[in-house]
Amino acid sequence: MKPLILIVVLAALVLAGCTGTPRTGDAGATPNQVLSGDDASGAVHWGGQIVSIKNRRDYTLVEVLALPLESSGRPRVDGKAEGRFIVQRSGFLEPHEYAADRLLEVRGQLDGFIHGTVGDAPYRYPLVQGEQLVLWPEDAGASTSPIKPRVNFGVGLGTYGSGVGIGIGF
Repeated sequence: MKPLILIVVLAALVLAGCTGTPRTGDAGATPNQVLSGDDASGAVHWGGQIVSIKNRRDYTLVEVLALPLESSGRPRVDGKAEGRFIVQRSGFLEPHEYAADRLLEVRGQLDGFIHGTVGDAPYRYPLVQGEQLVLWPEDAGASTSPIKPRVNFGVGLGTYGSGVGIGIGF
């Protein structure tokens, strides 16, 4: 009876290891894809490196170079740039904290476009009404790739019997 219980437990572990977890980094359309169309509406989950910040009387505008997100939501600094976008957030954001090159994760609603420039070139930015901003710590994660679990299987034979093992590592 014990081998049957062991097999059931092992099967459950294997199946649990095969299930996928939802990726928080799945952002749908990228800023470049939004720019190629004319529909700048709907919810987005984007992130990237801060380019600049401008505080206005009642709100703040943050220009962001879009980067792909890891499953944790952290922008991947080794990823290919996906365009630029502007985050509008009501109130004041401290420019010292939201400094250039800091990594920012944004959840919000697209709200049309803003016209500006990148250097001397005209640029049309998708505008995101920032509902949730995550400013990633400068030392957050030395790795630029998400942690992926590894599953290992082993079968052993010995003088006093045999065994099966499963190891899950990160």
